[in-house]
Amino acid sequence: MRALLVATALLASSLATPARADDASDAREAFRKGAELAKDGQWSAALAQFERSSKLRPHPGTTYNIGICERALGQYVRARRTLARALDQRATDGELPEATVAEIQKLRAEIDGLVGTLDVTLLPADARIAIDGQPLEPAPAAGGMPVVLAGTLPPGPGRPAPAPTFRVVLDPGHHVFVISREGFSDAVHAEDVRAHDARALRLELDRLPATIGIKATQPGAVVLLDDLDVGVAPVSLLRPAGRHRVLVRKPGFLPYETTAEVAPGQRADLVATLRQERPTLLSRWWFWTAAAVVVTGAAVTTYAVTRPDPERPALDGGGLGWTIRAP
Repeated sequence: MRALLVATALLASSLATPARADDASDAREAFRKGAELAKDGQWSAALAQFERSSKLRPHPGTTYNIGICERALGQYVRARRTLARALDQRATDGELPEATVAEIQKLRAEIDGLVGTLDVTLLPADARIAIDGQPLEPAPAAGGMPVVLAGTLPPGPGRPAPAPTFRVVLDPGHHVFVISREGFSDAVHAEDVRAHDARALRLELDRLPATIGIKATQPGAVVLLDDLDVGVAPVSLLRPAGRHRVLVRKPGFLPYETTAEVAPGQRADLVATLRQERPTLLSRWWFWTAAAVVVTGAAVTTYAVTRPDPERPALDGGGLGWTIRAP
C-alpha cells in the first residue's frame, strides 16, 4: 500500500494547477477516496473511484493504481495492459517516481507468470471470435505472431481474427469461445486455462461437436441417443453435428421420441414430456376374469346344443333269444 500513498501525494501536487479547477478538485477527491478504500481491501470500490478520477484528470499515478486494483481482483490481463499504459503516460500526463516505475516493471514480470496464452488456429479464417462475451483487443505482436488480449474490452459481438493463427492472452480460469460466421449457427467452445499455460488450440467451425441436453418431466427416465443408453435424465452430451434420434422412456409412461438436428458447436436443449400410460381394455384383470366366465358358459351351451342323441343299446333276448321290437 506504500506505493498508493506515494502516488497520492504526487497526484495532489500535479492537480494543484488553476486550469479546470473543478475537475481537478473532483479528481483529487475521487483519488483520495480510492486510496482509502484500497487500504481497506475494498478493491472493486477503489477501482471505481480511481477510474472516475482518471476520467476527470488523467495521470500516470491514477493509472498505476487502477492497475493495482485490477491485479488484486484477479484481472491480470487488464492489469498488465493498464500498468504499461501508466508508463506511456509519463510523457504527456505527468511523472512517476523511479521507485514506482521499478515497481511497475516488477509487477508486469509477475503477471506474465499468472496469465495463460493459447496459440489459436481458427478455421475458416473469415470467422469472428469472442471470448466470454467480449471481442479481443489487438496487442503488439510477439515474434511475428499476432497477439490479442481477452477480457479487456466492453461486452460485444466477436470480431474477425487477426490471422488464421494468433496468440490469445487470458486470465486463468474457465473461458467460453463463441465463433460466428455468416450463414452458420454460432459455435460455442469451452476451454480451461491455467496460470502460465502456453499451448496450441485448433478451432474448426465445421468440426466442432454439438451439445444435446435432455431433461424429462418425470424423474428416473432413461435416455437413449441413437439407440444407445446414455443414462438417466437430465444428461448433457457432446455429439457430432447432424441428426440424432432421441428416445426417453420410463415404465408406466408413454415413451417420448424425437429427432434432434444440431449444427457444429450448437447446443440443443430438449424436455421430454412423459404422459402416464392408460391401460387398455384388454389389459385389465377384471376384463379377462369376466371373459373367462363368458367363454366357459358359451362352451357349455354350445356343447348342449350340438351334442348328438345317445344311441340306445341293443336289447338282450335273454336265454330264450327273444327280442321285443318296437312297433
